[in-house]
Amino acid sequence: MDSDGEYNDHGGSNAGGEDFRPVHYIGNKSRYLHAIGQTVDRIARPGSAACDLFAGTSVVTRRLAHRREVVSADIQAYSQVLARALTQPYRVSSNDVATLLGVAEDWLRTVRPQTMSLVAYELDAQTNTQSDLESFAALVEHGSFAVDDIGPRQLVEAKRRARGILTPDSATLTWYYGGVYFSYLQALEMDALRHAIRVVTGNNETLVAALMGTASDAVSTVGNHFAQPVQPRYRDGSLKRSWVASVSRRRQHPVVDTFLRWLARYESLRPTAHRVSAITSDFHQTLSGLGPEVGVIYADPPYTRDHYSRFYHVLETIALDDNPGVTPTPGTATPSRGLYRVGRHQSPFSIRSQVRPAFQELFAQAKRLDVPLVLSYSPMSEGTKARRETRLMSMQDLVEMAANYFTNVDLVKLDASTHSRFNRVEVNAAVEGAAEALIVATN
Repeated sequence: MDSDGEYNDHGGSNAGGEDFRPVHYIGNKSRYLHAIGQTVDRIARPGSAACDLFAGTSVVTRRLAHRREVVSADIQAYSQVLARALTQPYRVSSNDVATLLGVAEDWLRTVRPQTMSLVAYELDAQTNTQSDLESFAALVEHGSFAVDDIGPRQLVEAKRRARGILTPDSATLTWYYGGVYFSYLQALEMDALRHAIRVVTGNNETLVAALMGTASDAVSTVGNHFAQPVQPRYRDGSLKRSWVASVSRRRQHPVVDTFLRWLARYESLRPTAHRVSAITSDFHQTLSGLGPEVGVIYADPPYTRDHYSRFYHVLETIALDDNPGVTPTPGTATPSRGLYRVGRHQSPFSIRSQVRPAFQELFAQAKRLDVPLVLSYSPMSEGTKARRETRLMSMQDLVEMAANYFTNVDLVKLDASTHSRFNRVEVNAAVEGAAEALIVATN
């Protein structure tokens, strides 16, 4: 934003929040908003709306909505929440905050007598890791109420007592993720806030988004995602010590203070100039339902076998405010180690046998709609010993496929700020060293 409040298209940190990151997220596009926005503006039909097809954190949606109306779509419900919070943030009054915190405290007061021993067990285990690391490790391995009551006797008894007041519907975050991804106290406080948001505001998106940001900050995992909790043991069953300091530090993260900071951050955002229609929908349904008002599509699909529904299932549960259940480990009745939601979405873009047809449909639908397509892509890296290929389709594959549907296929290297045009040629070498590129397809 410039001094008089108009949108400044020069990127960087500003009061308008153009570097705002609502959660920790793989493939976050905050660094590239200026280039993405410029590219979309350059090729979009004048006066038309844009479709952000795999909106994710919706930071691109916010950037595009400064210039034009946007259809913001993603199969994950948390994306819809973030889109609405980022583009039309709710101004929370001090009275609203006081009421919210009062309702949350009332909820905590109700459950406290039967959960005190659970919180006390964790505090004691965390304090005595030098002499008794096993008790702290048991929290990560057996802390969820969704798993069998095994582990130290004190933990088992504390969980049994808490079951007298907690249920998977009334205390969802504590029931499934307490002890594992968060401390029990953190999970209880987030459950209290989620209850208050529901009761006081009817699930206001800005408040829910602030709670998702809080959970993303507080989670005690590497990378702040929810793919799996820390692994406290070596393969031979002996205990590691390397995880203790970071997990202990994260479990001291103050939930209410963090939530209030997130509310203040959202309050600092200026609403976007143009309307955003945020929907929870897969790419098939979204593309089939687009009307003539849409004049450009921006797409940032997943490119690896890592499903986003696995990395952010806890955020999805906060957004949906439901009882997610837990999927079992394949071939067993044992709950999955990551405590993933039942029925979580499996993207065809993350399945080797389905990724090519999925991209073909994406290109074909864009051609049918007669709109240009901007496709984000991160070039293939060296991978790992366990997973040599980090991408299911190479950039050359995508450029060649796009050329079957579009007359012009351009490549924009974002890091180097260079632009090249390709037509069924070798492109992987052209983006070597670039962290991000845009495939721009037009007719």
